[in-house]
Amino acid sequence: SSWISWFLGIKGNEYLCRVPIDYIQETFNQMGLEDFTDTLQVILNPVFDSSLDWVVGDEEKWYGMIHDRFIMSERKALPVGPSDVWVKSNVKIFCPRCNDTQPDQRH
Repeated sequence: SSWISWFLGIKGNEYLCRVPIDYIQETFNQMGLEDFTDTLQVILNPVFDSSLDWVVGDEEKWYGMIHDRFIMSERKALPVGPSDVWVKSNVKIFCPRCNDTQPDQRH
């Protein structure tokens, strides 16, 4: 599988969304981000073996930066926790287009 699939499968990353490859590759979306050419190659490589020691080390940081840009676009709804108290409330989904939260239909 790809680096992105591997990274999104790590426990704790389940609420990160998959940023489309074409969005990542678009140079406009990379403007102002640090130049991580080698890192970008690892992220975009369709085959990734996590047992190999060939990762650059900045993949998580760079994916996080492009992920932030992607979710701030009006195309994406975001998971939010209405409370920081454990089991007090369920995750809701925030829609930036309507500026409102909805119950998470996946649960």
